[in-house]
Amino acid sequence: MTSDKPVFDRLADRYLGTRSDLQLPFPGEVPVLVWYALGVVLVEVVLLQAYNVAVGRPIAFVDNPLWLLRPVVLVGGAVAVYSLYDSYDRAREHSLLFEYDDLPSPLVPPRLTWGLVGAGIAFTLYNALGILTVSQIYSAGGPARVFRFVVITPFGYVPILAVFLSTYLSIQVYLPLRIRRSDIELDFLDPQNVGGMRPLGELLKQSYYLLMLGLCAYAIATYAPYIIQGALEYEAFDPPGLAVNVLFTSAWAFGVGAMVFGIYVLHRCMAENKRRVLKALNEEARAEFESWDIREIDMADPPTELDRYHERVRHVTNTREYPATFTMWTQLLVGVMLPKALQVALAAI
Repeated sequence: MTSDKPVFDRLADRYLGTRSDLQLPFPGEVPVLVWYALGVVLVEVVLLQAYNVAVGRPIAFVDNPLWLLRPVVLVGGAVAVYSLYDSYDRAREHSLLFEYDDLPSPLVPPRLTWGLVGAGIAFTLYNALGILTVSQIYSAGGPARVFRFVVITPFGYVPILAVFLSTYLSIQVYLPLRIRRSDIELDFLDPQNVGGMRPLGELLKQSYYLLMLGLCAYAIATYAPYIIQGALEYEAFDPPGLAVNVLFTSAWAFGVGAMVFGIYVLHRCMAENKRRVLKALNEEARAEFESWDIREIDMADPPTELDRYHERVRHVTNTREYPATFTMWTQLLVGVMLPKALQVALAAI
């Protein structure tokens, strides 16, 4: 069982005739989005910096070595997309929940990805051409910097980050809603006693951790050069101000909000499923034991049928709603607080 592919893979399948899995038939079987990210890094890190050397301008990662976190995050985002798709496939394979799921919907709605790509390109071009302006960008870094703002960022970074963000939102929001609206039933024979939801819960956690890792890298790349002395010291521009702080906080709050929403929907879905099963068990028992009178039953030595009914009820009520353990809650809370705490600490120095 395999999930749908990212939109760039489907385009490659259509126009390049690639194979039907998530990888292109290139050496090393590197997925198409990763190839695209590596191409962007080649242009930005090698070709543009070589041009700077040729015209006597500073090399970006020599002035600020932490600048290299940008391309690392870009490639990492592309790799993370395929990691999440693989985890989704494993969740479908190891969770009996999807035996009841015959919905044809893909993991990520294509319109969501293309909408984010369009919005990201429009915003970055407006920022470069309308707010910063080409003349200011040219004064700060020459033609290479103009090319990076007008071409590399909107048409290199934006598509890859938009695919990752659309995958994240689909896992955190669209997938839980899809599960709640489908005919999926909890697996009350799950040996882990979480109704078969653990693979899906782990998928939500994994996607959230990947987003938070990217935010931590962004915080370090943005703030650290202005506070670290020595080889990594960087004073070419003013330190990040209120606008950067607001942008980071908004991105962090957005990621946390999507994760909390997904967990809440899964929790409600499990609780409602348990109530439906308990109601069905009660109706079955009343139909079977309608001639019984509770005032006439010796509870010290109840009938075997009553014991069996109570055992089934206990088994359902004891199934825990995700996230179900203290360890899970602790992991989530640490993941929630770490990026913001790191940003606040760096900004305060």
